[in-house]
Amino acid sequence: MKVVRFIERVVFESQTWKFILLILAITLIRTGIWQIPNLELSLQIAQDPFNNPFTDNDAHYLFWNWLGPFLAWLVGAKSKAAFFLFHLAFSAAFSLLFIRIVFTRFSNQTARSALILFSVLPVSATAYFWVSTDSLTLFLILLALAFPEYALVTFLSGVALGMQHFEQGFVAVGGLLFAQILSRRYQDTTLPYSPKFAILWFIGVVAGKLLLLGLFNYFSIEVNSGRLYFLSQHFRLLLKVSFFYLHIIAWSVLGLGWLAVLRYVDWGRKTIPFFLTLLGFCFLIPISADQTRVLAVVTFPLLATYWLFNRDFLEKITRTEYAFLFILWVLVPWAWTWGGVPKWSVFPHDIAYLLHELFGWFRIPSDPSEWPFD
Repeated sequence: MKVVRFIERVVFESQTWKFILLILAITLIRTGIWQIPNLELSLQIAQDPFNNPFTDNDAHYLFWNWLGPFLAWLVGAKSKAAFFLFHLAFSAAFSLLFIRIVFTRFSNQTARSALILFSVLPVSATAYFWVSTDSLTLFLILLALAFPEYALVTFLSGVALGMQHFEQGFVAVGGLLFAQILSRRYQDTTLPYSPKFAILWFIGVVAGKLLLLGLFNYFSIEVNSGRLYFLSQHFRLLLKVSFFYLHIIAWSVLGLGWLAVLRYVDWGRKTIPFFLTLLGFCFLIPISADQTRVLAVVTFPLLATYWLFNRDFLEKITRTEYAFLFILWVLVPWAWTWGGVPKWSVFPHDIAYLLHELFGWFRIPSDPSEWPFD
C-alpha cells in the first residue's frame, strides 16, 4: 500500500505540467507512434482529390475518407513525410484539446482523474499507434464535444465528420443520441450534453455525407459503395475472425476501461442506457477488420458523455482507485487487435527506425509500413 500512496501523491499532488508530461511520456512508451499500413493509399488521394486513383474495388472505401486527403492537398502535404506529419498533428491536437477541456471544466483533481481514465482507454492512443484518417476523425468528434454551447460549431463539426468518415460518425453520434434519449426516461440529470446537441450534431453528419455525394457527382468521381462493398466481399472472413478471437477483441475494446465499467455498475438503473448502447456498438465487431480502432472511435462520444466529461462519475471514484488504475495502466501491455490478432507497442520499432536513419543500425524493410505488425 505504500506504493499506492506514493503513486497517489504523484498523480494528484505533483505540479500539473509534470503530471501531464508523465502521462504523455508513458503513453508514448506504451504505444509508440506509427502509421496505418495503408496510409500511402490515402496519400494517392491527396495527389488529386477530384479523381479516384484506385483500380482495386476493395480500396474504394478509402476514398470516402475524403476530407483528410483534400485538406492535405489544400496545404500541400503531398509527400510521404508531410502527409504523415499532417495527420500526426491532428493526433496531437486531439490529445491537447482533451487536456484543455478537462482542466478548463473541472477542478485540478477532477481533471487529473479524467485524464487518467482517458489514458487507459484505447481511444486515447489509437491515433498514435496508427496515425491515419482516425487522427482527423477523432479531432472532429472532440471539437464538437468541446464547444456544445456553439450550435454552429456543433453543426459544422458534424458536416466535416460526415465528409471524413460518415459510417463512424453516423454510428457514434447516433448511438449517443439513442443513449441520451433513453437517459431522460431514467431521469439522469448529470450528463454534460443534451439530446438537442446530439440531434444537431447528427443532422450535421448526414448533411456532410450528402454534401460529399454532391461533390462526387459534380466532379464525376466514380466510386463504389465503399465499406458496404468491402463487407460484401469479406463478410465470411470477418465473421470467422470475430468468432475465433472474440475474447481478446472484447478486451481490447475498452482495455483497462472494463474496470471502470465494473465501477459504473454501482450507479444502478441509470446506467442502463449506457450499457445498452455499448452492447449495440459491440455488434460492429463481426463486421470490422481492425476491431479496436473502429470500436475506440465510435464509442468515444458515449464514453466522453457518461464518463470522461461527467463530473458526477469522475468525483465518485476515489483517489486510491485512480492510483490503482494508473499502476495497472503502467504495468499492463497495450491492448489492441488487428484482424483479431493482439498487437503491442511500436515504441521499440520507433527507436530502431531512428537509429537506422541516423547511424545505419538495424536492418529494416524497404517498405516499413507493416514492419511492426508482421
